[in-house]
Amino acid sequence: MIKINSLSKEYVMGDNKLLALNDVSVSINEGEFVSIMGSSGSGKSTLMNIIGCLDVPTSGEYFFSNNNISSLNSNKLAELRNKDIGFVFQNFNLLPRLNALENVVLPLLYSGKNLKERNKLALDALEGVGLNDRIHHRPNQLSGGQQQRVSIARAIAGSPQLILADEPTGALDSKTSLEIMKILNDLNSKGITIVLVTHEDDIANYGSRIIKMKDGKIIEDKKNVTN
Repeated sequence: MIKINSLSKEYVMGDNKLLALNDVSVSINEGEFVSIMGSSGSGKSTLMNIIGCLDVPTSGEYFFSNNNISSLNSNKLAELRNKDIGFVFQNFNLLPRLNALENVVLPLLYSGKNLKERNKLALDALEGVGLNDRIHHRPNQLSGGQQQRVSIARAIAGSPQLILADEPTGALDSKTSLEIMKILNDLNSKGITIVLVTHEDDIANYGSRIIKMKDGKIIEDKKNVTN
């Protein structure tokens, strides 16, 4: 599904240059659950942003489902993000004025489906994460774990091939973190590819494969024998 060849990303800030990714090559197969680990500044979030078509590399190639991402214009990239990739963030990124159902429906506005179809997909997704009794609650009326469930429902409502989860348990207590990871595990068992960024060993161990990064490079890529 994902093939990255000799990818580098350089940020220029005034007279300074920061090499966030340094000649990274990696492949991820459909249906895998991959955890990417590394300390702050290791390049793991930059790599995830490029995989999610939220950023572009300075050099190198990125193929997603046989599409050369480097050749796509901004409209095509937005279409791919909306159709094929679901995002789950540490801070949930929910709109405070919208209730749970409205937050999940929002990305579906660009799907070409009518209102009834969009609402059905959103309701099914919320039910799938155990929140069918909270659909009219706004984010400030939900716990952190419930907000993350809404975030996951939003990510899966459009039936993406890939879910990118950036520190999805970073703002949650340990019990709630386990509940969120069980949901992601269940989604992976249904065939959805998961790429997870974390700095926590116990969360990374949910992955069937663990990639470790340091100073913009992959320093370890191995199958997780403890899973």
